[in-house]
Amino acid sequence: MSKMLIVTGGHLDIDWAKEWLSDKKFDYCIAADSGLAYADRLGLKIDFLLGDYDSVDANVLERYKKQVDFKVYPKEKDYTDTHLAIITAVKKGATDIYILGATGNRMDHTLTNIGNMKAAFDCGVDCHIIDENNYMYLISEKTGIHVIGRDTQYGRYVSLVPMSEEVVVTLKGFKYTLNEYCLRQGLSICQSNEVAEDEAEIIIHKGLAVIFETRD
Repeated sequence: MSKMLIVTGGHLDIDWAKEWLSDKKFDYCIAADSGLAYADRLGLKIDFLLGDYDSVDANVLERYKKQVDFKVYPKEKDYTDTHLAIITAVKKGATDIYILGATGNRMDHTLTNIGNMKAAFDCGVDCHIIDENNYMYLISEKTGIHVIGRDTQYGRYVSLVPMSEEVVVTLKGFKYTLNEYCLRQGLSICQSNEVAEDEAEIIIHKGLAVIFETRD
């Protein structure tokens, strides 16, 4: 198993990130573009750099180029730096990917980053986006029974949004339960649910969905 961390250049609360990282270990760390500045402030051991780096302090960039492998991409390209980092992590053998700095004020970037998790998921790699209020990941019929514990869930609320045109889903142990419900894109019935028992279960019978564990 290879657990990898990607730090990219969206919003990142440094104090929260330090606390979140304090009890976690990663086998490999990729800094994507201006995520390098965050990784440097967090004191992370970086293994690979990628991006166009037009917004990174030149002195910081040159210091890391002397220490780790890197790849510079043109500013005008067909992939975002975060997407390239996900592809790179998969190629380097990741089994689990966690991404910091993938959310923020630019909702186009946030939504694209959520969609880009599919690039890993399609290769059998679990991918997670996390910030101080949100924990996001994908599940499908291949996932089996997905369990969320009341004592271990990331936040009070659990939402499910279809990534495929429709998702057939069963929810057990939640405040609002469903049995093989066909959730189509554009419907909001699976927003802001809550775990009502010690453990809640999500079963996807068909399709692909993004799960949000969130807190205010």
